[in-house]
Amino acid sequence: MAKATITAELFKLSINLGRKTWFGNLAFGLLIVLILWREQRLPAALIWWSGLAAVVIARAWYCQRMSVWMTANANSLPRLAQAYAALAALEGTVWALVLVLLAPANEAAAILQFVLTVAVLLGTLLAFAPAGMPWVACAVPLGFAQLIFLLSRELPLREIAMLSWALTIISAAAAFILLRKALSNNVAMRTRANFSARAQEQANAELTHSREQLRMALDAIDAGVADTNVVTGERSFSARYIEILGYSDRESFMQQYQFTESLHPEDRDRVRAARRRHVDHGAALREECRMQRADGDYVWVVLRGESVRGASGRARRLVFSIVDDTERRVAQLKLTDSERRYRALVEASPSLIWTCDRNGRLTFVSDRACRDLYGYEPREMIGRLVWDFNAPEFTQREFLRRFSPVMHGRPVFDMEAVQCTKRAEPLYVNISALPMLSDAGDIESVTGVCSDITGLKQRERELNIALRNQQAVFDAAGEGIAFVRGGRIEGPNRALARMLGVPREALIGQPVAEILANSDDWETIEHGTSAASVRGDAAIHEVMLRAHDGRTIWCQLTSRQAGETNSRILVLTDISALKKREETAWHHANHDELTGLPNRRLLIEHARRLLSVALRQRRLAAVLVLDLDGFKEINDLFGHAYGDALLRRVAERLSNVLREYDVVARTGGDEFVVLLPEIDEPSISAVVAEKLIAAASENVDVPGRTVKMHASVGIALFPANGHDFESLLSAADNAMYAAKAAGKNGYQYAGELKITAPTRSAAKDIVRLQ
Repeated sequence: MAKATITAELFKLSINLGRKTWFGNLAFGLLIVLILWREQRLPAALIWWSGLAAVVIARAWYCQRMSVWMTANANSLPRLAQAYAALAALEGTVWALVLVLLAPANEAAAILQFVLTVAVLLGTLLAFAPAGMPWVACAVPLGFAQLIFLLSRELPLREIAMLSWALTIISAAAAFILLRKALSNNVAMRTRANFSARAQEQANAELTHSREQLRMALDAIDAGVADTNVVTGERSFSARYIEILGYSDRESFMQQYQFTESLHPEDRDRVRAARRRHVDHGAALREECRMQRADGDYVWVVLRGESVRGASGRARRLVFSIVDDTERRVAQLKLTDSERRYRALVEASPSLIWTCDRNGRLTFVSDRACRDLYGYEPREMIGRLVWDFNAPEFTQREFLRRFSPVMHGRPVFDMEAVQCTKRAEPLYVNISALPMLSDAGDIESVTGVCSDITGLKQRERELNIALRNQQAVFDAAGEGIAFVRGGRIEGPNRALARMLGVPREALIGQPVAEILANSDDWETIEHGTSAASVRGDAAIHEVMLRAHDGRTIWCQLTSRQAGETNSRILVLTDISALKKREETAWHHANHDELTGLPNRRLLIEHARRLLSVALRQRRLAAVLVLDLDGFKEINDLFGHAYGDALLRRVAERLSNVLREYDVVARTGGDEFVVLLPEIDEPSISAVVAEKLIAAASENVDVPGRTVKMHASVGIALFPANGHDFESLLSAADNAMYAAKAAGKNGYQYAGELKITAPTRSAAKDIVRLQ
C-alpha cells in the first residue's frame, strides 16, 4: 500500500479531529484565567486567553478548509500540510507562555495548573497525534515550559511532581506512538479494503460487460446457445435458442421449458446417455435429435456440447448449442427420392475457408474446397499471398483496393474477385473476410470465406442477354404493351407511345385512367382482371383511348395479373379500322342506301322500343304511311337519276319537319313511314300529316306543262288502331290507300275515328312542330 495514501488518510483524520476538539483547549484556557483572576492578574490572563483563542480558532478554520480540500482530492496530501505543524507549535508555545510568564503564586493554584497542563498535553493527542509531527511540535514547548515551572518553584513534594510530569511525558509519547501505529494500521487496512472493493467492482463491471458482449454475440449467430451450471442448476439461454424452439418471450420459456421433456421420445434416451458420457468422462457431445417447439411440433436440431471443468476434473458448467436442421433434413429426405444425378447438387462443393497472417500469407485452407474449387493441394496454397491466385485481368492493385480495409482492422463482405484455378481457368468468387485483433488492437490474423459464384456470373450474363432480347421484342411489338402497378404505368413500350402520340418517358408514372377516353373504364378493367386471375385467364375489354392530340382510338385491351395483386400487364391492339368497318356495315344493313334514312329493319327496332315506352307511360303514338303521288310520271319523264335525287330531297324535307325523337324511314320505292312516339292528342297526327304532305309536294316543269307531285298519308293511332307495330303499319297502309282513293294529296285515319279540333295542349305541340 502506498505510504503517501496512508499519510494522507492520517492527516485527514487529524484535521477532522482538530476541527471538533478546538473548543476543549479554550475551556482549559478559561480555567487558567479563573486561577489567575483569584490572584488579581485578570488583565494579563485575558490577554493571554485572547491569544490562545486566536490560535485555536485559526487551527479550527485551517482544519475546515483542509477537510473540504481533501474531500475533493482523495488520497492526496495538500501543499499546506506543514502549516498544521506550525499551528500546533504556536498553540504549544502559547500554553508554554502562561506557565513561564503567568505562573500562579499560590501552591494550590500551581498544582491545579499542573493538572490542567497534563490534561492539555493528553488532549492534544486527539487533534495532533494522527498527523504525527504536529503533536510533537505542540508537546515540546509545553513539556519544557512545565519542567521550567517545576524547577523554578518551591512546591511541596516537588520531586514527586517532577516524576509525575516525566511519567506523563513518557506515557503521552508512548500513547502517541501506539495511537499513531494503531491508526496507521487501521487506515492501511481500510485503504486496502477500499482498494480491494474498487478492484472487485471493476472486475465485476468488466465481467458484466464481457457477459453482455457474449450475450450479444450469441444472439447474433444462427445457433442457439444454452449455459447450465451443473453445481447450482442455474441456466441461461440465448435469444436464438428461444427462437428456434418457437417461444415468443423469455419469461414463458423459462417457466415451461425442460430439456429432457423437450426431446422426442425416440431420441430422449440416446441424447441423455451422450450428455452423461460427456459430463462424466469428457466424451465428445454431438447429436442430431428432435426437440419440441412451443406449438407442439418437433424441430430437428444439431446439438453440440462443451463443459467447463474444475481442478478436480469434474464438470462445473455445461454449454451446448443447437442449430435448426429441419430444412436441411426435409430437403435431404426429398432428394433421397430423386435420381442419382441430382444428389450431386446437394453435395456441391462448400466454400473455401482460409486464414492468413497480418502480411496476407495463407496459414490455413480447407482441404475439400482447395481441391475442388482451385485444383490445388492444401500445401501448395499455404504460405502464398491471398492475391497470388488472381486472374491476369484482375490485377493485384484492384484486389488490394477492395481488400485493404481488412488489413486496417475493418471487415469486408461480399467482395467479388476473379481468380485462377491450377488449370488457369477463371474462378469468380465472393470474398468475405474478418480481421482478428489483439487486445492492443493490432491485427493478428484474418479469417475469410471464398464462395464460388462462377455459375451465378454465367447466369447473370445469360440473363442480361435474355433481358436485352426481351426488351428488343418488347419495343418491336406492334401492339401497345404496358406494365402497370397500383393503377400507374411503369413500363410502356414504344408502340403504345406511338399510338398515343407522346414520348415513352411521358407515360411512365401516368395513371392508366388518364389515357382512357372514359376514365371509369379502368375500374371495370380492374374488376374484370381480378375475376379472370382467379380462373387463371386474362380479361379482354374494348376501350377507347384518348391520344395526345385529342383523337380517340378504339383498342382491344387484354389485361392479366402479373405477380402482385396490384400489378397488371396490358396489351392494347388498335381496332379503330375494324370498328369503322363494323359501323359502316351496321349502317348499310339498317339504312336506306339512297336516302340515308332508316330502312324497314331499323324502323321495326325503333318502333318496338318506342311503342313499349308509350305503353308503359300510357302515352298516345301514331304511325303514318306516306306515298308520293305523281312520282312515277316524273321518274319516267326524267329518268331514274333525277328520280333518285328527287327522293333524296323529299327525305331531307320530311326529316326537317319532324321532331328530333320522331322516326322517318323509307320502306321501298316512293313510300315512307313516320313514327310519332309521343303525342298528346290524335289531332296532332293530322297536323304532322299536313306538314309531311307539304314537305313532299314539288312541281316539275316540262315543255308545255307542269307536273305536280303530292303525297297521300294514312294515319294509324296507338293504341286505338293496334297494340303492335305490325298491326299499326297495316292499318296506316290501308288508310293511305283510302286517301288515294279519296282524291290523293290528303290524309286519312284508319278505321272510323272522328277527328275534332285540336285542344290547347295539342296546339302547343303543333307550334313546337312548326
